[in-house]
Amino acid sequence: MKKLTKYLTVYLLLFFAMVSCGERGPTGPEGPPGPPGPEILPVAFEFNATINQQNGFEFFQEIPGQIDVFEQDVMLVFVLEDYIAEDDLEVWRKLPITEFNSRGTLLFDYDFTVIDVRLFLDANYNLGSNDDFDEDLLIRAVHIPADFMAKMKGTNTIKNAETIEELEQLLGVEIRRLK
Repeated sequence: MKKLTKYLTVYLLLFFAMVSCGERGPTGPEGPPGPPGPEILPVAFEFNATINQQNGFEFFQEIPGQIDVFEQDVMLVFVLEDYIAEDDLEVWRKLPITEFNSRGTLLFDYDFTVIDVRLFLDANYNLGSNDDFDEDLLIRAVHIPADFMAKMKGTNTIKNAETIEELEQLLGVEIRRLK
């Protein structure tokens, strides 16, 4: 009985393999288009930060509630470096920023989680009050969803964008700014 079951199974498998090797039939008509997916675009938000000895040379900023950040998303952070009044132009500089001074190397950098952005100073010497950024720094953080980046070609170039305008040009969209 076991032999009969074995031969019958092999015979049926061979039969289905031979039948499926025939010519393909004509391609059917294209189905109706599906519903449009959600439009997921980069979003920017701005905040003021002070980095000094009193706050341990770090500043935390919560990500606004209207922005959903996931583990695979990317965040880029810029600091307002200058304002050219006669042309009404803002000059933004992407973090990290490395400064070489008489005491060593100072790094102004950031990291982020799904709930906040942390700005911090790091150095190869002991930080002191001379390293404070006491004035309010205007910071612009740009959230780039991973779904959006997956649709882009050459995503490595996105991380290398030095200005907001360059990032907008690479992405092909205007980055919406939250107020």
